[in-house]
Amino acid sequence: MGLAWMVLLIEHPILDTNTMTELFEMLSAITRRRKAEVGSPFASTKAAEKWLKTLSSESDYDAHHALVEGLERFNAENEAATVNRMKALMKLEEVGLPLQLRIVEQYVRNQAAFRLARQALWRESWVFWSLLAEAWLNMLKQAYRNPASSELKPFAAEIAARAIRYAGLVMRWDYHQARNPAASAWRRIHKIYRLIERDGFATEPVKVHTRSTHCAREYSLVVLMGLVHPLGYRAQEIETIAQMIDGYEPLPLPETVPKRDVHTHMVDLSLSEGASVLEDEWVQGRRLRYFALGPLVEYLKSLDQSTGVDADNGLTRQVASLIERGGIRRNRQRTNRFGRVWVAAGMENILSALIHPDTARERPALEPWMLRDESPEGMGFALPDEPKFPHGHLVAVSWDPAENVWQLLALRWNREEDGQHLVGMQRLSRHPKRVEVYFEADVPGAVKEKTWAVFLPMSQTDQGVSNLLIPRTHYQLGAPLMLSDGDMLYRLRLGEVQESHEGWLRVGMDVLGREQLAQAA
Repeated sequence: MGLAWMVLLIEHPILDTNTMTELFEMLSAITRRRKAEVGSPFASTKAAEKWLKTLSSESDYDAHHALVEGLERFNAENEAATVNRMKALMKLEEVGLPLQLRIVEQYVRNQAAFRLARQALWRESWVFWSLLAEAWLNMLKQAYRNPASSELKPFAAEIAARAIRYAGLVMRWDYHQARNPAASAWRRIHKIYRLIERDGFATEPVKVHTRSTHCAREYSLVVLMGLVHPLGYRAQEIETIAQMIDGYEPLPLPETVPKRDVHTHMVDLSLSEGASVLEDEWVQGRRLRYFALGPLVEYLKSLDQSTGVDADNGLTRQVASLIERGGIRRNRQRTNRFGRVWVAAGMENILSALIHPDTARERPALEPWMLRDESPEGMGFALPDEPKFPHGHLVAVSWDPAENVWQLLALRWNREEDGQHLVGMQRLSRHPKRVEVYFEADVPGAVKEKTWAVFLPMSQTDQGVSNLLIPRTHYQLGAPLMLSDGDMLYRLRLGEVQESHEGWLRVGMDVLGREQLAQAA
């Protein structure tokens, strides 16, 4: 029909308006149909099924490789997320997971020989998990941000559970190469879990590859593998450890309220790392989650009493010991460092201490504290008297106040040991700065007066996140706030509250712009 119209146009160049309109509509329909025929093979479930039939039936490796290329194309298309695309991705997953399982089995078998084949199979598996993780993470993002979110929101639990599961498998495959998962991987996992917990479907049942699970369970599996930290284990041992943990029921899930004699480990969802042993850090926080891993440890120890390969080489006992010790945490080792430091305790004294000595009208009230040990994350002190301030209390610490170099810390735990009062402080910033903040006149309901605040600039050890300490009276979520620092003026947008410190709030922020004060005036 389309060709006939084209011939008609050639033979009769002068046509009436209605005929021309019909002709162009016909040509547009033909173009759309042909574009659909040669377009994405993942636009619908039927299209995906048709594409999957082209996979090789003779070689698992060839079929797997083609599937990996298909997932790569799926992500590269960068199409808007829809229910149809989600179902197409599920079809790729349904066919791909059994293939992946057989590739992994080959990879584990080839550890003793065939070094080149082993590396190729590891890469195939790693890329497969990575592409699936990326696909489901993008689907989750669009479910919340795009116009199609309304039709995808009912599937949020299924999407999020897969996003966590496959991101965790990518991290597990890093262990196979004796690599620590990147800090960004932990940030991603924590961020997804915060999102699903906030929306109330952390334990909503879903099915992944015929198995019932939920988001909290998948998150716990990732955290537990991070605690074991199996660098240096053989591929078969890493996969055996994963199966042992996955097969344990009931799997311990994260909880928000710490319970003594119950919880053993803690994870901070605001940090770029996994869980650690709880010890005496009995503090409750918005982004702190607690795990009761005692029963799991006892279960793993009990497996040593049984027969089998795992019992013979003591693998279960090793895993139990690693979890019990809180994992191998090279970035948390404390160094004994004794000496006196000067401490400004409480926000009034901290603000006074952060004024440059040359311009200060009076000196801040300082106390001498004895340093006991130090780590990249904080300091431990030994005090002559029991501290009277609560957890979360802020202090500024300096070796020499005359140099005006201060660190800002928050009290996390205290206990008495051998007649000494021991205090543990978490470092919030190595370079806190006293700044002036105020709301512009057109911000409704905002306090009009200027006030002092403390800017906590980002650094590598602070997980790359800048915060602001402001009085509770000057906080409005999402409100624009002006910050004056020397001759620079910054326009900020206030984010979520990270923690409350006795009338002061540590909040996140976005920098919207900056300019010099002379220009601003």
